Amino acid sequence: MKHTDYEDDDDFVSKSELKREAQRFQDLGKTLTGLPNNKWKELPISENLYNALVENARLKQNEAKRRHLQYIGKVMRDENCEAIQEALDLLDPSSEAYGRRIRQQELWRTRLVSDPKGLNAFIDEYPEVDRQQLRNLVRNAQKEMSSEPPKPGTSYKKLFQLIKEYTN
Repeated sequence: MKHTDYEDDDDFVSKSELKREAQRFQDLGKTLTGLPNNKWKELPISENLYNALVENARLKQNEAKRRHLQYIGKVMRDENCEAIQEALDLLDPSSEAYGRRIRQQELWRTRLVSDPKGLNAFIDEYPEVDRQQLRNLVRNAQKEMSSEPPKPGTSYKKLFQLIKEYTN
């Protein structure tokens, strides 16, 4: 059996693996190009990648888009792809991360409406919240839920939107 130097090298990466990794970067870049432009600012991406995405949106020809997507894949090598993927998962309603976040927000709403200490706990967790608006929504939502049968109304829904705004 012929012995080669790279068989003992722990850092050796096959050409096929390099191609698969390049394809993963390109696929993630393609996912980013499919997002609305205003969502890019919410993602943990560099200015270089942001500019590449903006440039891609400007392109019209398929071949130019294909080549530019390869460039985006190259730029993605310097990005924190795990952080970007996590942020994308939070935007995707079918993902587990999105579901967890929504459940957490629903728990906050339930706690605010039913637990007298919930208001202080939320303010402690999110000190930048508009306290007066929060108190008004909680009070109105409590009134809505105290009717027989409990009927969530506008304030209950607005409270959820406020929670969503601060917990994102």
